[in-house]
Amino acid sequence: EGRLGGFLPLIVRAFPGPLGRGPTHGRRPEGAWMGCGSSKAVASQVHVARPPSKKESLPPSLMVSKLGRFQSALPPFAEGRRDFARIFFAKEPKIFVLGKGMPSMRPIQPSTGPSSAHIGDLSEQVVERAVALFGENLRLQLSQAFGSAMPDKEVLDVLTERAISSMTVNIALDFAQHMKLLPMFLQPAFLIVLLGQPLQAKAATYGFVAEKPQHIQGDRPESKRTPFCVRLLSPDLLAAGEEASKNWEVEYSAMEVCTTTITQAVEMDMPKVKEAINSDRWDPMMR
Repeated sequence: EGRLGGFLPLIVRAFPGPLGRGPTHGRRPEGAWMGCGSSKAVASQVHVARPPSKKESLPPSLMVSKLGRFQSALPPFAEGRRDFARIFFAKEPKIFVLGKGMPSMRPIQPSTGPSSAHIGDLSEQVVERAVALFGENLRLQLSQAFGSAMPDKEVLDVLTERAISSMTVNIALDFAQHMKLLPMFLQPAFLIVLLGQPLQAKAATYGFVAEKPQHIQGDRPESKRTPFCVRLLSPDLLAAGEEASKNWEVEYSAMEVCTTTITQAVEMDMPKVKEAINSDRWDPMMR
């Protein structure tokens, strides 16, 4: 199943194991967590959930620079599509889209999907079904928002394929290692942001990160969180060439939060996202 390893049914999760050493760049470090996963070495120290009180200060590595860039790499094609299928068929919506003409972000989620057993198997048929359903749902959302200004089929095909490739937690775990954080990325969510004319598109990946096990709260795998959220913004999906996957430059933004779900954290970021869309510039998302 590639480096993602096994998953809890319908929940994005990574498991510990001998996943290699040295720089990740598309590889998951040892003991890496993803989504709502757990690791025995760390989970035993996780605190029981409690209502958020006040914001905690960011870990030192993030406090030094809340905004910045780092280099990573996308996973191989087949592995990336399997990653995407797991995320797409999750029980709760994990993928959203927002552009002009949309008053709020819209989920991209299948109305029907394979059983949890099939997701565990992740046959090529299941992966292809995820890709097809995502493309159909994305086109539907964009047609409702853009109307007659709907991008042509060629642009939509490129957007669909590159958005799928970009939605992987490999990049997030690279970031955690780069910033000397715990190898984990809790409750990952993805927002495709569209702006400008000609059309530009970037994938924003949101998730909770931690420097110490004591930062982790939540008594259930799907509810684990920390007081720190990161947004990772991809290159322009419609401009990136084939070589970009090997040299994927990501812009990051870290923030303290008092939320229990990553969706709440994404909603807190909406003013910046909407300002970027309305101004046809990415700058507001990097302030």
